[in-house]
Amino acid sequence: MKKLFLIALLLSISFTPLLWSQNQGSDIDQKPTLIGVSFDYGYILKHSENLRELDDAFPVGIGLEWSKMLLTKNAWEFCNCLPRIGVELAYWSWDNPDILGNGIIAMGFVEPYFRTHKKMNLFFRAGLGGTYLTKPFDAEQNPQNLSYSTDFSFAIMLGVGINYRLTKEWNIGLLAKYNHTSNGGIKTPNKGINFPSISFRINKSLEPIVFPDFQKVENRKPPNELSRISVTHFSGWSNAKVGDRDKFYVFGISGRFSKWIGRRSAVSGGTELIFDYSRKEQINLNNQNNNFAQAAALVGHEFWLGKVTFSQQIGIYYYNDYRINDDFYQRYGLTYNFSKHIFAGFNLKAHRHVADFFDFRIGYTF
Repeated sequence: MKKLFLIALLLSISFTPLLWSQNQGSDIDQKPTLIGVSFDYGYILKHSENLRELDDAFPVGIGLEWSKMLLTKNAWEFCNCLPRIGVELAYWSWDNPDILGNGIIAMGFVEPYFRTHKKMNLFFRAGLGGTYLTKPFDAEQNPQNLSYSTDFSFAIMLGVGINYRLTKEWNIGLLAKYNHTSNGGIKTPNKGINFPSISFRINKSLEPIVFPDFQKVENRKPPNELSRISVTHFSGWSNAKVGDRDKFYVFGISGRFSKWIGRRSAVSGGTELIFDYSRKEQINLNNQNNNFAQAAALVGHEFWLGKVTFSQQIGIYYYNDYRINDDFYQRYGLTYNFSKHIFAGFNLKAHRHVADFFDFRIGYTF
Protein backbone atom coordinates (compact mmCIF):
# COMPACT_ATOMS: atom_id res chain seq x y z
CA MET A 1 0.00 0.00 0.00
CA LYS A 2 2.29 2.71 -1.26
CA LYS A 3 -0.36 5.33 -0.65
CA LEU A 4 0.56 5.13 3.06
CA PHE A 5 3.88 6.74 2.13
CA LEU A 6 2.23 10.12 1.64
CA ILE A 7 0.21 9.95 4.85
CA ALA A 8 3.31 9.09 6.89
CA LEU A 9 5.33 11.83 5.18
CA LEU A 10 2.58 14.39 5.82
CA LEU A 11 2.57 13.68 9.55
CA SER A 12 6.37 13.80 9.70
CA ILE A 13 6.53 17.17 7.93
CA SER A 14 3.59 18.59 9.88
CA PHE A 15 4.90 17.83 13.36
CA THR A 16 8.69 18.07 12.98
CA PRO A 17 8.87 21.91 13.03
CA LEU A 18 7.24 21.85 16.45
CA LEU A 19 10.42 20.25 17.83
CA TRP A 20 12.27 23.51 17.21
CA SER A 21 9.54 25.90 18.36
CA GLN A 22 10.25 28.72 20.79
CA ASN A 23 9.66 28.85 24.57
CA GLN A 24 12.18 26.06 25.15
CA GLY A 25 13.10 26.96 28.69
CA SER A 26 9.81 27.74 30.43
CA ASP A 27 8.18 25.70 33.17
CA ILE A 28 5.23 24.91 30.91
CA ASP A 29 7.05 24.06 27.66
CA GLN A 30 9.24 20.98 28.12
CA LYS A 31 10.81 18.47 25.69
CA PRO A 32 11.95 15.49 27.79
CA THR A 33 13.99 12.73 26.15
CA LEU A 34 12.83 9.08 26.13
CA ILE A 35 14.60 5.85 25.23
CA GLY A 36 12.83 2.56 24.62
CA VAL A 37 12.73 -0.95 23.27
CA SER A 38 9.96 -2.66 21.27
CA PHE A 39 9.10 -6.26 20.36
CA ASP A 40 6.97 -7.03 17.27
CA TYR A 41 5.09 -10.05 15.97
CA GLY A 42 3.44 -9.87 12.56
CA TYR A 43 2.06 -11.61 9.50
CA ILE A 44 3.13 -11.11 5.87
CA LEU A 45 0.14 -10.51 3.59
CA LYS A 46 0.01 -12.31 0.27
CA HIS A 47 -1.50 -9.29 -1.47
CA SER A 48 -0.71 -10.47 -5.01
CA GLU A 49 -1.42 -13.71 -6.90
CA ASN A 50 2.32 -13.95 -7.59
CA LEU A 51 2.96 -14.41 -3.85
CA ARG A 52 0.42 -17.19 -3.26
CA GLU A 53 3.04 -19.92 -3.62
CA LEU A 54 5.02 -18.69 -0.61
CA ASP A 55 4.42 -20.34 2.76
CA ASP A 56 2.73 -18.35 5.53
CA ALA A 57 5.30 -16.16 7.29
CA PHE A 58 5.13 -14.60 10.77
CA PRO A 59 7.96 -12.07 11.06
CA VAL A 60 9.36 -10.90 14.38
CA GLY A 61 11.24 -7.70 15.12
CA ILE A 62 13.10 -5.94 17.89
CA GLY A 63 13.70 -2.19 17.89
CA LEU A 64 15.44 0.56 19.82
CA GLU A 65 13.96 4.09 20.07
CA TRP A 66 15.13 7.62 20.91
CA SER A 67 12.51 10.35 21.09
CA LYS A 68 11.40 13.75 22.40
CA MET A 69 8.02 14.37 24.05
CA LEU A 70 6.77 17.83 23.02
CA LEU A 71 5.00 19.21 26.10
CA THR A 72 4.58 22.64 24.51
CA LYS A 73 1.69 25.05 24.06
CA ASN A 74 2.62 25.38 20.39
CA ALA A 75 2.23 21.63 19.83
CA TRP A 76 -1.06 21.53 21.76
CA GLU A 77 -2.59 24.35 19.74
CA PHE A 78 -1.59 22.60 16.51
CA CYS A 79 -3.42 19.31 17.12
CA ASN A 80 -5.12 19.35 20.57
CA CYS A 81 -2.61 16.65 21.43
CA LEU A 82 0.94 16.26 22.78
CA PRO A 83 3.18 14.58 20.18
CA ARG A 84 6.29 12.46 20.54
CA ILE A 85 8.88 12.67 17.73
CA GLY A 86 11.79 10.28 17.39
CA VAL A 87 13.81 7.67 15.51
CA GLU A 88 13.81 3.88 15.63
CA LEU A 89 16.26 1.21 14.50
CA ALA A 90 14.78 -2.29 14.22
CA TYR A 91 15.91 -5.75 13.12
CA TRP A 92 13.32 -7.95 11.38
CA SER A 93 13.35 -11.66 10.63
CA TRP A 94 10.80 -12.33 7.86
CA ASP A 95 10.33 -16.00 8.88
CA ASN A 96 11.40 -17.10 5.39
CA PRO A 97 15.22 -16.87 5.38
CA ASP A 98 15.79 -18.77 2.12
CA ILE A 99 13.62 -16.43 0.01
CA LEU A 100 12.92 -13.20 1.91
CA GLY A 101 15.97 -13.09 4.16
CA ASN A 102 16.05 -10.45 6.91
CA GLY A 103 15.82 -6.68 7.17
CA ILE A 104 17.05 -3.68 9.14
CA ILE A 105 14.67 -0.70 9.26
CA ALA A 106 15.71 2.82 10.23
CA MET A 107 12.72 5.12 10.63
CA GLY A 108 11.68 8.51 11.90
CA PHE A 109 8.26 8.66 13.54
CA VAL A 110 5.64 10.99 14.99
CA GLU A 111 3.24 9.89 17.72
CA PRO A 112 0.39 12.23 18.76
CA TYR A 113 -0.95 11.46 22.27
CA PHE A 114 -4.49 12.09 23.48
CA ARG A 115 -6.08 11.88 26.97
CA THR A 116 -2.72 12.77 28.51
CA HIS A 117 -4.41 13.71 31.81
CA LYS A 118 -5.13 9.97 32.32
CA LYS A 119 -2.71 7.16 33.16
CA MET A 120 -3.84 5.31 30.03
CA ASN A 121 -3.44 7.31 26.83
CA LEU A 122 -4.52 6.81 23.22
CA PHE A 123 -1.93 7.53 20.53
CA PHE A 124 -1.41 7.24 16.79
CA ARG A 125 1.90 6.58 15.08
CA ALA A 126 3.29 7.27 11.60
CA GLY A 127 6.80 6.40 10.48
CA LEU A 128 8.92 6.90 7.38
CA GLY A 129 12.41 5.64 6.61
CA GLY A 130 14.50 3.07 4.80
CA THR A 131 15.19 -0.67 4.89
CA TYR A 132 18.25 -2.78 4.21
CA LEU A 133 17.19 -6.20 2.86
CA THR A 134 19.48 -9.23 2.62
CA LYS A 135 17.99 -11.49 -0.12
CA PRO A 136 16.81 -9.48 -3.16
CA PHE A 137 15.41 -11.13 -6.27
CA ASP A 138 17.96 -12.83 -8.50
CA ALA A 139 16.91 -14.65 -11.69
CA GLU A 140 19.28 -17.53 -10.93
CA GLN A 141 19.93 -17.50 -7.18
CA ASN A 142 16.59 -16.31 -5.77
CA PRO A 143 13.85 -16.29 -8.47
CA GLN A 144 10.98 -16.79 -5.99
CA ASN A 145 11.46 -13.44 -4.25
CA LEU A 146 9.05 -11.20 -6.12
CA SER A 147 8.64 -8.91 -3.09
CA TYR A 148 11.84 -6.89 -3.59
CA SER A 149 14.75 -6.68 -6.02
CA THR A 150 17.02 -4.06 -4.40
CA ASP A 151 19.09 -4.13 -1.23
CA PHE A 152 17.62 -0.82 -0.08
CA SER A 153 13.91 0.08 -0.01
CA PHE A 154 11.58 2.67 1.46
CA ALA A 155 9.73 1.82 4.67
CA ILE A 156 6.47 3.26 5.99
CA MET A 157 4.24 2.51 8.95
CA LEU A 158 0.89 3.60 10.38
CA GLY A 159 -0.58 2.45 13.67
CA VAL A 160 -2.76 3.08 16.70
CA GLY A 161 -2.10 2.08 20.29
CA ILE A 162 -2.55 2.54 24.01
CA ASN A 163 0.10 3.70 26.45
CA TYR A 164 0.07 3.15 30.22
CA ARG A 165 2.12 5.34 32.57
CA LEU A 166 3.61 3.17 35.31
CA THR A 167 5.44 6.14 36.86
CA LYS A 168 6.52 9.60 35.75
CA GLU A 169 9.54 7.97 34.07
CA TRP A 170 8.34 4.51 32.93
CA ASN A 171 5.69 3.68 30.29
CA ILE A 172 4.50 0.49 28.62
CA GLY A 173 2.41 0.33 25.48
CA LEU A 174 0.69 -1.87 22.94
CA LEU A 175 0.61 -0.81 19.29
CA ALA A 176 -1.24 -2.31 16.29
CA LYS A 177 0.39 -1.16 13.07
CA TYR A 178 0.57 -1.70 9.34
CA ASN A 179 4.06 -1.86 7.82
CA HIS A 180 5.17 -1.67 4.21
CA THR A 181 8.50 -1.81 2.37
CA SER A 182 8.95 -1.03 -1.32
CA ASN A 183 11.62 0.42 -3.62
CA GLY A 184 9.06 2.78 -5.17
CA GLY A 185 9.21 1.14 -8.60
CA ILE A 186 12.97 1.75 -9.05
CA LYS A 187 13.47 -1.86 -10.10
CA THR A 188 11.19 -4.85 -10.67
CA PRO A 189 9.96 -7.20 -9.33
CA ASN A 190 8.65 -4.98 -6.56
CA LYS A 191 5.51 -6.46 -4.98
CA GLY A 192 6.66 -5.13 -1.62
CA ILE A 193 6.38 -6.62 1.86
CA ASN A 194 3.12 -5.76 3.64
CA PHE A 195 3.04 -6.95 7.23
CA PRO A 196 0.61 -5.89 9.96
CA SER A 197 2.05 -6.44 13.43
CA ILE A 198 1.43 -6.10 17.15
CA SER A 199 4.15 -4.28 19.07
CA PHE A 200 4.81 -4.28 22.82
CA ARG A 201 7.17 -1.55 23.97
CA ILE A 202 8.76 -0.13 27.09
CA ASN A 203 9.87 3.49 27.32
CA LYS A 204 11.80 5.37 29.97
CA SER A 205 12.02 9.14 30.25
CA LEU A 206 15.39 10.56 31.33
CA GLU A 207 13.50 13.02 33.54
CA PRO A 208 10.08 12.92 35.23
CA ILE A 209 7.21 13.83 32.88
CA VAL A 210 4.35 15.98 34.15
CA PHE A 211 1.75 16.56 31.46
CA PRO A 212 0.51 20.18 31.37
CA ASP A 213 -3.22 20.89 31.59
CA PHE A 214 -3.76 22.83 28.38
CA GLN A 215 -7.31 23.82 27.44
CA LYS A 216 -8.72 22.32 24.26
CA VAL A 217 -8.70 24.63 21.23
CA GLU A 218 -12.16 24.46 19.68
CA ASN A 219 -11.96 27.12 16.96
CA ARG A 220 -9.28 27.98 14.44
CA LYS A 221 -8.75 31.15 12.49
CA PRO A 222 -9.96 30.72 8.87
CA PRO A 223 -7.44 31.07 6.02
CA ASN A 224 -7.11 34.40 4.22
CA GLU A 225 -8.49 32.89 1.00
CA LEU A 226 -11.50 30.61 1.42
CA SER A 227 -11.27 29.15 -2.11
CA ARG A 228 -8.51 28.29 -4.57
CA ILE A 229 -8.36 27.72 -8.32
CA SER A 230 -5.15 26.06 -9.46
CA VAL A 231 -3.52 24.51 -12.53
CA THR A 232 -0.75 21.92 -12.31
CA HIS A 233 1.79 20.22 -14.54
CA PHE A 234 3.02 16.80 -13.38
CA SER A 235 5.71 14.38 -14.57
CA GLY A 236 6.81 10.96 -13.38
CA TRP A 237 7.67 7.38 -14.25
CA SER A 238 5.18 4.56 -14.61
CA ASN A 239 5.65 1.34 -12.63
CA ALA A 240 4.32 -0.77 -15.53
CA LYS A 241 6.43 -3.50 -17.11
CA VAL A 242 5.81 -3.78 -20.87
CA GLY A 243 7.97 -6.03 -23.01
CA ASP A 244 11.53 -5.82 -21.74
CA ARG A 245 11.13 -2.31 -20.29
CA ASP A 246 9.92 -1.28 -16.83
CA LYS A 247 10.33 2.52 -16.96
CA PHE A 248 8.05 4.80 -18.98
CA TYR A 249 7.58 8.55 -18.86
CA VAL A 250 4.24 9.94 -17.66
CA PHE A 251 3.11 13.55 -17.78
CA GLY A 252 -0.10 15.54 -17.68
CA ILE A 253 -1.96 18.67 -16.66
CA SER A 254 -4.75 19.19 -14.15
CA GLY A 255 -7.10 21.90 -12.91
CA ARG A 256 -8.75 22.08 -9.50
CA PHE A 257 -11.18 24.19 -7.50
CA SER A 258 -10.94 23.93 -3.69
CA LYS A 259 -13.30 25.38 -1.07
CA TRP A 260 -12.51 25.69 2.65
CA ILE A 261 -15.24 24.12 4.84
CA GLY A 262 -13.87 24.64 8.36
CA ARG A 263 -10.94 24.03 10.69
CA ARG A 264 -8.20 22.71 8.34
CA SER A 265 -10.42 21.02 5.75
CA ALA A 266 -11.44 21.84 2.18
CA VAL A 267 -13.38 19.99 -0.52
CA SER A 268 -12.16 19.92 -4.13
CA GLY A 269 -13.22 19.08 -7.65
CA GLY A 270 -11.36 19.12 -10.93
CA THR A 271 -10.12 17.31 -14.01
CA GLU A 272 -6.86 15.99 -15.40
CA LEU A 273 -5.35 14.78 -18.68
CA ILE A 274 -2.78 11.95 -18.46
CA PHE A 275 -0.22 10.71 -21.03
CA ASP A 276 1.31 7.42 -19.86
CA TYR A 277 3.81 6.06 -22.42
CA SER A 278 3.64 2.52 -21.01
CA ARG A 279 0.12 2.41 -22.43
CA LYS A 280 1.38 3.59 -25.82
CA GLU A 281 4.06 0.88 -25.80
CA GLN A 282 1.48 -1.79 -24.96
CA ILE A 283 -0.79 -0.58 -27.79
CA ASN A 284 2.10 -0.78 -30.24
CA LEU A 285 3.07 -4.30 -29.11
CA ASN A 286 -0.54 -5.43 -29.59
CA ASN A 287 -0.71 -3.81 -33.06
CA GLN A 288 -3.73 -1.76 -32.00
CA ASN A 289 -4.64 1.80 -32.92
CA ASN A 290 -6.21 3.04 -29.66
CA ASN A 291 -5.43 6.47 -28.22
CA PHE A 292 -3.23 6.10 -25.11
CA ALA A 293 -4.34 9.38 -23.47
CA GLN A 294 -6.69 9.41 -20.48
CA ALA A 295 -8.95 12.13 -19.08
CA ALA A 296 -10.72 11.99 -15.71
CA ALA A 297 -12.87 13.96 -13.28
CA LEU A 298 -11.67 14.26 -9.67
CA VAL A 299 -13.40 14.94 -6.35
CA GLY A 300 -11.77 14.90 -2.97
CA HIS A 301 -10.72 16.41 0.33
CA GLU A 302 -7.74 18.54 1.35
CA PHE A 303 -6.02 19.37 4.63
CA TRP A 304 -4.75 22.95 4.62
CA LEU A 305 -1.86 22.96 7.11
CA GLY A 306 -0.33 26.38 6.60
CA LYS A 307 1.99 26.16 3.61
CA VAL A 308 1.50 22.38 3.39
CA THR A 309 -1.52 20.81 1.67
CA PHE A 310 -2.35 17.10 1.88
CA SER A 311 -4.98 15.90 -0.60
CA GLN A 312 -6.97 12.73 -1.19
CA GLN A 313 -9.03 12.35 -4.37
CA ILE A 314 -11.17 9.84 -6.24
CA GLY A 315 -10.92 9.92 -10.03
CA ILE A 316 -13.22 8.49 -12.69
CA TYR A 317 -12.23 8.36 -16.35
CA TYR A 318 -14.51 10.05 -18.82
CA TYR A 319 -12.09 9.32 -21.67
CA ASN A 320 -10.15 6.04 -21.63
CA ASP A 321 -9.94 4.62 -25.17
CA TYR A 322 -7.48 1.88 -24.22
CA ARG A 323 -9.21 0.35 -21.18
CA ILE A 324 -6.97 -2.07 -19.25
CA ASN A 325 -7.76 -1.02 -15.67
CA ASP A 326 -10.60 0.08 -13.40
CA ASP A 327 -12.71 3.12 -14.23
CA PHE A 328 -12.01 4.53 -10.74
CA TYR A 329 -8.68 5.35 -9.09
CA GLN A 330 -7.26 7.21 -6.08
CA ARG A 331 -4.79 10.07 -5.77
CA TYR A 332 -2.84 11.08 -2.65
CA GLY A 333 -0.80 14.27 -2.78
CA LEU A 334 1.46 16.52 -0.73
CA THR A 335 2.38 20.03 -1.85
CA TYR A 336 4.22 23.01 -0.41
CA ASN A 337 3.24 26.62 -1.14
CA PHE A 338 6.40 28.63 -1.84
CA SER A 339 4.34 31.81 -2.27
CA LYS A 340 0.71 32.87 -2.61
CA HIS A 341 0.69 31.58 -6.19
CA ILE A 342 3.48 28.98 -6.68
CA PHE A 343 3.42 25.48 -5.20
CA ALA A 344 5.18 22.16 -5.83
CA GLY A 345 5.06 18.64 -4.48
CA PHE A 346 4.38 15.05 -5.40
CA ASN A 347 1.44 12.71 -5.82
CA LEU A 348 0.63 8.99 -6.00
CA LYS A 349 -1.93 7.56 -8.41
CA ALA A 350 -3.22 4.07 -7.58
CA HIS A 351 -5.92 1.66 -8.70
CA ARG A 352 -7.06 0.18 -5.39
CA HIS A 353 -3.93 -1.34 -3.74
CA VAL A 354 -1.82 -1.24 -6.91
CA ALA A 355 0.35 1.87 -7.39
CA ASP A 356 0.24 3.30 -10.91
CA PHE A 357 2.89 6.01 -10.67
CA PHE A 358 4.41 8.73 -8.52
CA ASP A 359 4.65 12.17 -10.05
CA PHE A 360 6.36 15.41 -9.20
CA ARG A 361 4.35 18.54 -9.84
CA ILE A 362 4.48 22.29 -9.99
CA GLY A 363 1.44 24.54 -10.11
CA TYR A 364 -0.03 28.00 -10.01
CA THR A 365 -2.89 29.21 -7.79
CA PHE A 366 -4.97 32.10 -9.10
